[in-house]
Amino acid sequence: MAVAFGAYRVSNHSTDHYDAMLSAVNKGCRLIDTSSNYTSGESEKLVAQVLKNAERTPIIVSKVGYVQGDNIDVMQELNSIGQAKEELVKVNDGLWHSIHPDYIRNQVQRSLSRLEVEKIDVYLLHNPEYYFYEENATQDEYYKRIEKALFELEALVSEGLIGSYGISSNNFILSPDDKKVTHIDRVMECAQNVSSNHHLTHIQFPFNMIEIDALESWYDGLSLLNKAKGHDLQVMVNRPLNAFKGEGLVRLANYETTHPLIDESQAQKVFVTAMMLLEKKFKEEEPEESIYNLPLIKQFNDLWNNTSTPDGVDQIYFSHFFPFVARVWGGDLSAKESTPFYDLYDVSLNYARHNMSKMGKDFEEQAIKAGLIEAGDEPLQVRLIEKYLSYQIDYVLVGMKDTRYVDQLEHLF
Repeated sequence: MAVAFGAYRVSNHSTDHYDAMLSAVNKGCRLIDTSSNYTSGESEKLVAQVLKNAERTPIIVSKVGYVQGDNIDVMQELNSIGQAKEELVKVNDGLWHSIHPDYIRNQVQRSLSRLEVEKIDVYLLHNPEYYFYEENATQDEYYKRIEKALFELEALVSEGLIGSYGISSNNFILSPDDKKVTHIDRVMECAQNVSSNHHLTHIQFPFNMIEIDALESWYDGLSLLNKAKGHDLQVMVNRPLNAFKGEGLVRLANYETTHPLIDESQAQKVFVTAMMLLEKKFKEEEPEESIYNLPLIKQFNDLWNNTSTPDGVDQIYFSHFFPFVARVWGGDLSAKESTPFYDLYDVSLNYARHNMSKMGKDFEEQAIKAGLIEAGDEPLQVRLIEKYLSYQIDYVLVGMKDTRYVDQLEHLF
């Protein structure tokens, strides 16, 4: 039972992300969890950079399922030659999903290339429950698709391209009676149908002190965690510090010691530097135009220092601002070119963290009164993760994008 590195929204263009991941691995972090769609493949590329210089070799977990960004073009190319045409779920124009065997095989090869490894230790189907966006979706059809995907994953094991496989699904934690549940027993039936000596070894789902559904005794008195151990599965949990409560998100952390509120003049300097560079590059192609007249930049000006959650910051930057910067540059930026924009991203995160701190403090007071956690000098997030590790959880995935987080959690590696 240990803390692992959750490589969601980290990039090979960030020196801070590189330093944090390398530090974590060298200090004993045993597992890195990434995915083909995390920052459009930049997360896997960061892992490759770290593996080249690390003193240890962690377990590498990656995933397949999302069809976004460049992978929409990849999917269209596959479709044009008659591959992966069936079972393609189109949520909206920018988000498709597939666990078709053709797409799985294509994506594992691309992940191997980005990771610069010959074999991925653990390969997961990534949120297959997107199937339920289809009209008239049924549980029976859901598991037919999963079983079909598992046959392909088993073949990839036999070919030596992956070591084992599993499923990451937010719907594992739903009630077994829910029509959209990813039912652990039915998943294991699929694996048994594939092979009596199958290599389905891992599952992943959300868990935090507000969303504790995995502890509910829904399976004849047993919890999801009990069932997973009974099936001899390794359990990874995500979102340990990001909890959805009602319509909002609560960040279960405090940052007073690790991230003091940035000086306003310094923050403005970082903002102005990044925007001047962007304007200068933009005018190379559009000398009569200005970025400040663009709706996206007008919205960004209002939000960069006024977003209420770190996830909101990530959404603004990774879904809108960073892609716009890449378009202005005409492609990928070098690490040096990216630095001013990632500096601005860090400033925006600093503001958002402090906006979230009040909620975190309120939760901490309630949790202590309820006896869920002990009062103490350690940051809230550390005490919570220590609590999670007292359950039947093998890996708690934490987004340690800064060496300060690594240092806080080193004793839990």
